[in-house]
Amino acid sequence: MGILSDLDKKLTDNMYEHGSALTDAVADLPRAVVETVERLMPFIQPEARETVRSQVLGLVHEYRVETPPGAAEQD
Repeated sequence: MGILSDLDKKLTDNMYEHGSALTDAVADLPRAVVETVERLMPFIQPEARETVRSQVLGLVHEYRVETPPGAAEQD
């Protein structure tokens, strides 16, 4: 049982360390995007801010276009 216990501890530690990247929509968004959304929050009704924030960041995460390497050089 010691081997399984050690494996469980390692997996649990790994999930705590890196799990937010799997569950958090903003974990891999650029900081500028998150800051821009935060600057818009004063224009949203206070009771709706958390919902709007998560929806906007989720949409940005879902529909963002990845720039292929070297594409910036072609402009």
